[in-house]
Amino acid sequence: MTKNIYLLLLLTINFTSAQTKSADYFSFYKGGEKYLKPVKYMMFDSSKDDNIKTTENAQVYFKIKKERFRFNPQKNKTATYSIDFLEKIKLEKPDELENDAYIFFKAKKEEVERKNKIKLVYPPAGYQSFYKIFILEKVSPNKIVKYEVNWENSSF
Repeated sequence: MTKNIYLLLLLTINFTSAQTKSADYFSFYKGGEKYLKPVKYMMFDSSKDDNIKTTENAQVYFKIKKERFRFNPQKNKTATYSIDFLEKIKLEKPDELENDAYIFFKAKKEEVERKNKIKLVYPPAGYQSFYKIFILEKVSPNKIVKYEVNWENSSF
C-alpha cells in the first residue's frame, strides 16, 4: 500500500513539473539563471478595425493595435474555454504591453545586477521574449479560444 502511495506521489510530481517547458523561461545571458516568463492575456476582437487576423503558410497572425503576434500550430497550443474563464484572468491592453515589458525588464535586470554583481546591457531586439502571451478570441457567445502566441513585432 505504501509503495502505491509513493508511486502515485512520484508520478504526480513528475506530471506537475512537466507542465512548464523551456520556452516558458528566459535568461539574460547564455548559461545564466532562468526566470519564469510572466503570462499576459489579450483579447482579439475581429469587429474592431485595428484587430486583424490573417493566415499565411499554416500560421495565424494577429495584429492588435500596432502589435503583431504569431500562432504556429506546430509549436504553440490552443485551448477552448467557457466565457467564465475571463473572470479568472486579467486582460492586458496592447497599447501598454511594450511599456510594461520595458518596466519588467528594467526591474529584473537591476535585481540580477545587484544579486550577481554584474552589468547587463539592454536587449538590442526589444522586449518581446520576456513575456508568455496568450490571445483570446470569442468564437461564440459562451466560448473563447486561447492561442499561445509569439510576440513578433512592436510599435517601437
